[in-house]
Amino acid sequence: MKRNVIEAILKNREALIAGLKGSAAASTVKGVGFETWRKIAEYVLRLLSAKIDTVVTTDVHRLIRLADTLHGKTGLKKVEFPLLEIESFDPFKHAIAFKEGTATVFVSDAPEFRLGDETFGPYKNQKVELPTAAAILLVCKGRAEVVN
Repeated sequence: MKRNVIEAILKNREALIAGLKGSAAASTVKGVGFETWRKIAEYVLRLLSAKIDTVVTTDVHRLIRLADTLHGKTGLKKVEFPLLEIESFDPFKHAIAFKEGTATVFVSDAPEFRLGDETFGPYKNQKVELPTAAAILLVCKGRAEVVN
C-alpha cells in the first residue's frame, strides 16, 4: 500500500473500526476503498492461514500418534508439549529417541544436518560411526545402510 493510504488508515483508525462494525464511516476515509480492503484481507489471510499438508491430513495413521512412538521416516519420537511452548520446540533436539550408543553406517549421500547439539556431515559414499539417533535418521531417510 502507498504511504498516504497507510497514514489515512492510522489517522482514521476509530472511524474505520466503526465502519467494520456496520456504519458507513469506513467508506468515508479518502484513499481507503474497496481495493485497500481487499489488500488488507489478502494480507491477513496469508498471515493467519494454516498451510495444510494434504498427504498427512488424509492419512489417519499420521494424524494420531501415541506419545513416545517412533516416526518411521526419521526415527524421532512423538513428543507432547504445551501449546505455549511451540515456538521454542525443536524436534531435532527434543524428540531424539535413541540418546546412547553409536552405530557404524555406510552413507551414500547426506547433506550436513543437526541432531541435538551436534552437526554431522556432509557425507558422500563413506563409512562413518555416528551416534545411534543420527545413524537411524540417515537409515530411515534411505541415505545410509548399517555396516555389520
